[in-house]
Amino acid sequence: MILRYIIGLLPYLISAGICIWVGRLATTRKQDVASRALAGLAYSEALWVFAYILQILSHRIEIGLFWNNIQFLAASLLPVFYLGFALDYNYRQIPFKRFNWKLLFGLAGLMVAFIWTDALHGLFRINPQVIQRDLFYALEFQNGSLFGIYTVYAYTLIILATLFFVVKYIGAPRLFRRQVGTLLVGTIIPWLVSIITAAGWIPLNLHDLVPLSFGISNLIIAWALFRHHLLDLVPVARDTLFENLSDAVIVADTGKRVLDANPAACALFSTPAETLVGREITSLLPLAENWADFGIGRSTQITELSLPGKGTTQHYQVKVNRLIQDNGELSGYIITLHNITEQKQVELDLRRSMALLQATVDSSASGLVVFDQDLNVILYNQRLVKLFDLPNNWHNQIDHHPLDMLAQKMSDGSPFLSTVEEIIRHSVEETSITLDLHSGVTLDCLMTTYRLEGKQIGWLFSFRDITERKLAEQKLHELAITDSLTGVFNRRHFYYVAQTELERSHRYDRNMAIILLDIDHFKWINDTFGHLVGDQMLQALAQRCRSNLRVFDTIGRFGGEEFIILLPETCIKEAVVIAERLRHAVEAISIPTARGKAFITISLGVACFEPGKPISLDQLVDAADKALYQAKENGRNRVAVYQQQQDTLPGID
Repeated sequence: MILRYIIGLLPYLISAGICIWVGRLATTRKQDVASRALAGLAYSEALWVFAYILQILSHRIEIGLFWNNIQFLAASLLPVFYLGFALDYNYRQIPFKRFNWKLLFGLAGLMVAFIWTDALHGLFRINPQVIQRDLFYALEFQNGSLFGIYTVYAYTLIILATLFFVVKYIGAPRLFRRQVGTLLVGTIIPWLVSIITAAGWIPLNLHDLVPLSFGISNLIIAWALFRHHLLDLVPVARDTLFENLSDAVIVADTGKRVLDANPAACALFSTPAETLVGREITSLLPLAENWADFGIGRSTQITELSLPGKGTTQHYQVKVNRLIQDNGELSGYIITLHNITEQKQVELDLRRSMALLQATVDSSASGLVVFDQDLNVILYNQRLVKLFDLPNNWHNQIDHHPLDMLAQKMSDGSPFLSTVEEIIRHSVEETSITLDLHSGVTLDCLMTTYRLEGKQIGWLFSFRDITERKLAEQKLHELAITDSLTGVFNRRHFYYVAQTELERSHRYDRNMAIILLDIDHFKWINDTFGHLVGDQMLQALAQRCRSNLRVFDTIGRFGGEEFIILLPETCIKEAVVIAERLRHAVEAISIPTARGKAFITISLGVACFEPGKPISLDQLVDAADKALYQAKENGRNRVAVYQQQQDTLPGID
């Protein structure tokens, strides 16, 4: 018998325990404005459950009515705490922010007084009686007119609170909708259960199910406390200022010496470019001796330094990028100096005058937007509107949060939203991300914490157009791997591509051929027609070869008038056919000159890697060179094939 009692009461005891646990968790978060209302809500639910347990154990009518009165004490307080929790949690979104919901306890007290004096007026319960159901006792009565008034009171407050949570969910940015949605589901479960059972939609008793639903409800709220950081992941804000000025750019070689500098860098150091070239970087900038030590996996370093300027010290953000070739080798550095003197000054002025901030933001070359702690837009400039092509009143759209409006203009908005979530979750002081817009513009987005007297109060997002800089960096990379005269790959990059292809051919037992070609009597061309015509011949030769090669073939300038060609998946017979096609195509080249038309011919040497015969790239090129020499010896303007019996080349172990 005792075991049956325990089994029957255990679900309600568990539900009450969960309510007390959640109330305790909320109580420990006293710094959060909504924690007290949540704690009151959970403790009131626990009181309801305990009173219900004692009521179903009471067989005497007067004791059953006493515990039923305790239940309605909790039931009268619950709607007030629920509305209070909704108001405190959404206090920035509701229309009547200054309303003191605690005044509603007076109305709740009046309802409790009427219910507890029911024995005098009989307007709440009509014909109450205790009926035994299996192990426990049920208090049954007909609802009086006062019960209807209580129902209107309770569900009016509940509907209002639920509407506030729905409005919060609709207006929340995508980052926080899961948090608000979880909270809405958790708090609304008991009220849905009470409506369903009261309407008779399921054949179960209202008073039996509602106490159990409190446990489920509080489990969901507890999950929100830990999983979604309910109460402490309210969108905390950041704010700062960033201005865009002309950047100074320095290109350095692997020896950390200046190779080139743009006009802004020359103006910064008051020195012409030819004087800067060749100087050590550390002789120009007060950088540490190990400024080029990036560490494993890093390709960019950012630091700040100060330089003497005209009348005042100038502050710069220094960004160092490594130039890495396709073969992984370091070819140099790009050092960018961005003047942040005005940005730092404006950050100071921002604490003194919001009017000065607005004027500065509007004159900035960067697109700026300032968010408060709830991710509401409090400031932005027209440059931002122009960069993102935003509509009027974009920051007050009902169906789109400002963050979502910005993300929709990006080719892929997920990294942007993830970065925003990261700085909010982990209180990151500063971070940056590169973004591509649908319009083709590339932006550098800097997200920085704004603090006032040490307290974090907002964010500022700065969007700087770096499209031209990105194109310049791509151009520098292209110059690093191509021959400037002919436009084909230079020798170093060709070797990288050829080595990769040779390793693939070894791995998969595929043929691969190399053609080495040389212009016949090129010195005579230069001596007779001039070096300008000679350069035109080299360019025409490179273009003619590229137009007669396959899309997957690769050509590079080997040196002087020599070119080298890589033919993947090509046997010796196919390579000879291609070489002959190139020879005939080059024969058709003619350059008009003052001394008549200039023609050229070429000699070609062909060597091939065959599966099962290991060979290194240097050996393969050397074989093609030997074949080229043979073509020259045999009278030029012909193709020669390297024959293994000519010269024994050692294989690879």
